[in-house]
Amino acid sequence: MLKPSALARLVLSALLLFGIGWTAQGGDPVAATSRCGTPCRPAWAGIYPTVLTPWTCAGTVDLPALLAQVDYQLSGGVHGLLLLGTIGEGEVADHAERATVISAVHAHVQGRVPIIVGIHTADADVALAQMAQAVELGAAAVLVKYTPGCCVRFPVVYEFYRRLALTQMIDLFIYYYPSQTGLELHPAEIAQLLRLPRVVGIKNSILDLQHVRKQIELTQRPDRAFLSGTALNLTQFQEAGGHGAMCPEAALLPGPTVAAWRTAYELGALDLARQQQRELFVVAPLLTRQPVSARTARCFTMFMQDAELAQTVGAEASPARLKYALGGLGIPMTPIVKPPLRQLGTLERVRIDSQMPAIRRAAGGTVW
Repeated sequence: MLKPSALARLVLSALLLFGIGWTAQGGDPVAATSRCGTPCRPAWAGIYPTVLTPWTCAGTVDLPALLAQVDYQLSGGVHGLLLLGTIGEGEVADHAERATVISAVHAHVQGRVPIIVGIHTADADVALAQMAQAVELGAAAVLVKYTPGCCVRFPVVYEFYRRLALTQMIDLFIYYYPSQTGLELHPAEIAQLLRLPRVVGIKNSILDLQHVRKQIELTQRPDRAFLSGTALNLTQFQEAGGHGAMCPEAALLPGPTVAAWRTAYELGALDLARQQQRELFVVAPLLTRQPVSARTARCFTMFMQDAELAQTVGAEASPARLKYALGGLGIPMTPIVKPPLRQLGTLERVRIDSQMPAIRRAAGGTVW
């Protein structure tokens, strides 16, 4: 691990004054709990875009926009799809809307890639009902984010996940997102969760590589997939022992994100992969509430992740930004989000419009 010099710390302190931060978000899923895809490669390794849930002006799910988005992401070679995640508005969609999204995507994808469904609750009964719905409608796994309303002790968290896991209903990912949920877990506690039956991996929406390294070391299960919540630390995350990302960057730039993963993970060409990773930062201004340039975000994050210095994950921007950008890439999607999420403002539209030429260039062959 690189140790920052005194000068580097001074530079870091200056950068921190900007208050920079943003939200970090194929294989054989059936066999994920029993074997690795290749030596040291879990079956769930890869890139999974966080699919956005589009809405019509009447407030219903916009199915043509949803399926056009899925086709765009599949054209980039993604390994699966995350539906109803945090950015996919899974916390605000009701039971019927969730059913509409899952069933439509499952029918459209026809088994080409596995579907993962997000669950956001601290109520085990609600989680079990949503797991049953996901199974019935064809999902291959669920991503479960425990969302306590107040401080909670780890035994309560463990019992929640244990109850879900012991049903053996469906493959289960742990979703660790402390900056949003307020739930801070030690690596040893995460390792306990990852050793539960039918748990196949974790999405880490943190920018703390030392924490991730310790999770992997303590879990001691090579069949568990460790996925980052962002592709903006893809190569550093892999060097820490990770296996891919479940992220918003792949929603906008599926082809380039998959290319960076393949270059790093399958070819081992980390220098080239780092350059491909750097190009993904064109979407960084869309992911943070605070104005930040792609260049500043890239310099800051690459420095921090290379030095394995923990970063605070900032408050996430509204998914309306990503929807508007997808519209700029040719996907017929409005930026409408479901209340109480904040709708897109005029100034935000102007900023995204200014960034779209760079995003289109980065999208390359996958732009529609």
